[in-house]
Amino acid sequence: MSARLQTIFNETLAELPAGGMAELSALIDPSWIAQALQATGKASIRRRKLPAEHAVWLVIGLALLRQMPLWQVVQEMALTVDGQDLPAPSASVQARQRLGAEPLAHLFGLLTQAWGRAHPVHPDSLRVLAVDGVVWSAPDSADNRQVLGSGHTQYGPQPWPMVRAVCLLDTDSHELLDAQLGDYHQGELTLAAGLCGLDDSITLFDRAYFSAAFLLDWQSAGSERHWLMRARDNLRHEVEQTLGESDWLIRMPVSQRARQLRPELPSHWQARMVQTLVDGKPRRFITSMLDAQRFDAQQLVQLYRQRWEIELGFREIKQSLQQSHSVLRSRQPELVMQEVWGVLIAHTLLRRCMRLMAQHAKVEPVRISFHTARHAIVGVLRSVHLARAGVVPQHLQWLMDEARHFVLPPRRQGRSFPREVKRSTRSKYPPKKMPARA
Repeated sequence: MSARLQTIFNETLAELPAGGMAELSALIDPSWIAQALQATGKASIRRRKLPAEHAVWLVIGLALLRQMPLWQVVQEMALTVDGQDLPAPSASVQARQRLGAEPLAHLFGLLTQAWGRAHPVHPDSLRVLAVDGVVWSAPDSADNRQVLGSGHTQYGPQPWPMVRAVCLLDTDSHELLDAQLGDYHQGELTLAAGLCGLDDSITLFDRAYFSAAFLLDWQSAGSERHWLMRARDNLRHEVEQTLGESDWLIRMPVSQRARQLRPELPSHWQARMVQTLVDGKPRRFITSMLDAQRFDAQQLVQLYRQRWEIELGFREIKQSLQQSHSVLRSRQPELVMQEVWGVLIAHTLLRRCMRLMAQHAKVEPVRISFHTARHAIVGVLRSVHLARAGVVPQHLQWLMDEARHFVLPPRRQGRSFPREVKRSTRSKYPPKKMPARA
C-alpha cells in the first residue's frame, strides 16, 4: 500500500471507537466533515442520536445504497450514536432537515481540492478537463415544482421538477473537480460562470458555452487556462492571419448586448480556428491556444474527442451509482439539493478509490470498471461494520491487490456512434374516451 493511501485509510482509526463511523472515517478525514459543519454553522451542539456529522454520512449513504429506504441506510452504516435505535424513521428525515445542503456543498469542495484538483500532472503537459451540464428529476411535490421549476414542451409542462448541475471533470480520471447547482430555469452558462478552472489546463466545451464574456473570463482567471470548442456554423469572424493549412488566427466581434452588460469588454476578441474533414464535411474548432508552433492543429482536433468523457462520467453517476433510478428521493427543494451534493460526493469518493486501484494495477483510471468497482467498494462498507474497525484498511488493501480483476480492455480506436433522435411514444393526439354507459 502506498504511503498516501496508508495515511488516508489509517489517519484517524487509532483514536476512534469501534462501530460504523470508524469504518467510514477511514475513507474521509473526520476533520473535513467537522470543518464543513463549522463553516456553515451546522455543527451539533446537543447530543443527538443522529448528530450532524452522522447525518452527512447518511446523505452520502443514500447515494451509495440507492435501493434502500432511509431508515435502513442508517442501520446498514451503523450511524446512530453507540448503536442506539432511532426512536422513529422520521428522526432521519429531521436530521437531514437540520443539516441542509450547504455542509455537503462545502465538503464536496474540500474533497475535490484535496483529491482531484491537487493531483499532480506531467510538468510539460496540460491537464485536459471538460465542462457540461446535467439535470436530475425530483419528486413532483408542490414545493419542488414551485422552487425548482420544470421545462415545457408543445404538450405542456414536463412531468417532474428538475435540478440542474454544471460540472468540471478531469477527462483522464473521470474525477469531478467542481460543480454548481441551481434550479431548472438557471442556464448552464450562468452556472458555469461559478466554476473554478485549473492552471495549466485546457477545458473542452460544447457550442452552448460560446460567449465572449465567459470564455475571456475563463482564460484570464489564471495561468495557462485554455479552452477548445466546436465553432458555430454561423460564426461571425474575419481572418487576421493564416497559421497553416486549414489553420487561422481570427477576429470576432463582441455582441452589443454583452458590452452593455459588461462595458469593460473589448469590441473584438481573438481566437484560433482549425478546420478538418469528417466524413467529407468540414468541421471547425476554435480555441484560445494561439501558438501554432506549440499546439499542433491536428492534435487539437483529436483532443476534442475527449469531451465525450464527461458524458461517460454522467452515465456512471446516473446509471451505475443511482442504478438508473430516474427520480430522486427528496420532496423538499433544500433536501433535493442536499441529495444531489451527496451523489456528487459519493462519485468523488468512489473515483478516488478507483484511481488508487488504477495506480496499483498500473493502468489509467478510466480502465477500472466503475460498475464492478462500485459493487466491491460498497460491499466492503456494508460488511466490515460487523468486524473490528481496524480491519478496514486490510479490506481496502484487498481491493488494491485485486484491482487487476477490475481492469477493462483497452478501448478500440476510431469508434463512432452518431447521435440519433429517439422516436417519441407519446401521441400528439388526445386518447379517445369511450362514452359512459347509461
